[in-house]
Amino acid sequence: VIFIGAVMDPVWRHILRLSLWIGVLGFLRIFSLLCRDRFENLSTIAYAPPNAYYKITTLLFAIFALNILWYIGSMFLFPNSITFLTLEFLPVALDTAQVMTKYLAHLLDQWNENGFESKRLINYYAEISTDVLILGCTLLQYLQLMWMHGISFGLVDIVLFLNVRSVLKNLHNKVMIHRERWRMMSYVQRQYIDATQEELDADDDD
Repeated sequence: VIFIGAVMDPVWRHILRLSLWIGVLGFLRIFSLLCRDRFENLSTIAYAPPNAYYKITTLLFAIFALNILWYIGSMFLFPNSITFLTLEFLPVALDTAQVMTKYLAHLLDQWNENGFESKRLINYYAEISTDVLILGCTLLQYLQLMWMHGISFGLVDIVLFLNVRSVLKNLHNKVMIHRERWRMMSYVQRQYIDATQEELDADDDD
């Protein structure tokens, strides 16, 4: 709504096509979020049939492929709005890639008899990196709208300023939380050094 009211010319055919494009992209994002909820449900179950994981993984890859194809189509439908649509497409693709990464790490943990030790680390960095990138894309999108619309201190400018402030606050919180976690993990690793294989063999009671 902000984009149409602030930047676009009132050409109804163009507005309807753009609304359809954004609507389909939002539809794909809803399916991606449903897959994330399904993954959180499956990860809490002691045992789930492998077909349940395979179906969700296949659906995620299909959603990701459709995101790519839908973005390629935007190059032909809206060549003049490609920058804005790229910033609309990237958060959906990144969100889907995050869920795909978590699913693959969980599948590796299920397949290995001893588990997958790097699962938590992969999930954490996949989540923090995609969240920061999505916030960065959102910030760039708002800044682009402000640049295209100009500063006139109207209602649109107030909404954009408030959204930019909210995104910057969330981005700052993400960075600060990651920094504190990094400090704590570094402290734990310095205080509790992993034992070598020779030390484990020497202390083996068997």
